[in-house]
Amino acid sequence: MHSTRLYINDRLDAFGAEDVEALIAGFPAWRQAYVRKIKNANARKESAAAFALLHRALEKDFGIAEFRFANHTLGKPHLESHPEIHFNLSHCRKAVACAIGNRPVGIDIEVLGRYKRSLAEYTMNEDEMREILSADDTCRNGFSERDVVFTTFWTRKEAFAKLIGEGISTNVRDILCECMDIAFTTRVEKEKGYVLTVAERKTT
Repeated sequence: MHSTRLYINDRLDAFGAEDVEALIAGFPAWRQAYVRKIKNANARKESAAAFALLHRALEKDFGIAEFRFANHTLGKPHLESHPEIHFNLSHCRKAVACAIGNRPVGIDIEVLGRYKRSLAEYTMNEDEMREILSADDTCRNGFSERDVVFTTFWTRKEAFAKLIGEGISTNVRDILCECMDIAFTTRVEKEKGYVLTVAERKTT
């Protein structure tokens, strides 16, 4: 495979406690132990659904049924026995997503409806704030176009930070100024209530 593939499960509302337990029961013992330590039920569901998505992708695209995670020094997980395969996971209460391929990738997914002026001013630079504030702030279905623009910028920052293996707290306001060689693919799902961005280095 020579390109990154994207897997999404945006039907988390249909997952009940029994469905989550069934997913976890099919995980390898090391991942079962990790997920069962998560006390919050929604967080446990998101984590289980994200890992299940990765497991399905690895089986479908690479024929890999068993694997373990190992971490780089910066904390970004990779496959212990398959360093040539790159993946990244993200989840929110609306959906989980997995990007997988043969080169480094970062992904972030966020719910719509979380825009706050104070948060935007803390995390966005002047140009980004100008674009955000120029968007319509009329709220429809729980979010506005201003929220869409803000969330799009936010997912790009997160996806880029995850691509390079650093936390978004590092120079969050100007982090996108450092990514001229990065290609972003953003998906806005207004009806489903989330925004997703994939970040990869441009190919020459």
